[in-house]
Amino acid sequence: MEQNKFGFFHRFVRTPLQELFASTSHEEMSSQALFRHTIREARNKAAWEMPLTEVRFVVVDTETTGFQPGNDALLSVGAVEVLGNIVREKRMHSLVRPDPAQSIPPHVVELTGLRDEDVASAPPLREVMLLFLQFVHDAVLIAHHAGHDMRFLNAGLKKTYKAHLPHRVIDTVDVACWLHPELSSYTLDDLLALYEIPVRGRHTADGDAQMTAELWSCFVNQALARGVSTLGELIEVVVLAKREKGMSL
Repeated sequence: MEQNKFGFFHRFVRTPLQELFASTSHEEMSSQALFRHTIREARNKAAWEMPLTEVRFVVVDTETTGFQPGNDALLSVGAVEVLGNIVREKRMHSLVRPDPAQSIPPHVVELTGLRDEDVASAPPLREVMLLFLQFVHDAVLIAHHAGHDMRFLNAGLKKTYKAHLPHRVIDTVDVACWLHPELSSYTLDDLLALYEIPVRGRHTADGDAQMTAELWSCFVNQALARGVSTLGELIEVVVLAKREKGMSL
């Protein structure tokens, strides 16, 4: 495919960067400077025509106290690096001290195993956001049902640095719909079973990020087998499949 065919899709997936900074102390000024440098470098997104095998992806997962970023809080963030179709050893995981401060609901404790005492001495949200951005750098972000994770990460960045993630984001659900339009369910458990990926650490940010990274590796291999060779081509076929499915409903 020629690059000039990607114009619409290139605009479609680009996320605007919003930055506004204020400093009140030397320590905060240093933090703001480091954050600005990190965000500036993150603008150097993977080229649209870059071969899939050369793209640096970071697969991310979060655990939260609920579904509303304004009221609920991040509890943990996990991220795993995938270079093309190769899952790397490089990874990041951190618990997060809840902001706003709150107790973890019983059903979340049961699901994730995280308790109030686990996060009471965890790093603050501001520190984890910077750590996450430094790990991600300029990678393409991958997540399963990405909307939830991105809403909480962006809410955390807005609260701490008044900024939004500038990265491209690909939802594994959308890619699964393109690869397997015959499926009636695209839960992470269903897809892990389909690809025979062992379940380890389910409903933990680091465990789910690792398993989703292994799933993403399978997806990249299947895309390559179908003749999709660049990042732009992958985004194009996934967006088209999503639009066609939406029109057929």
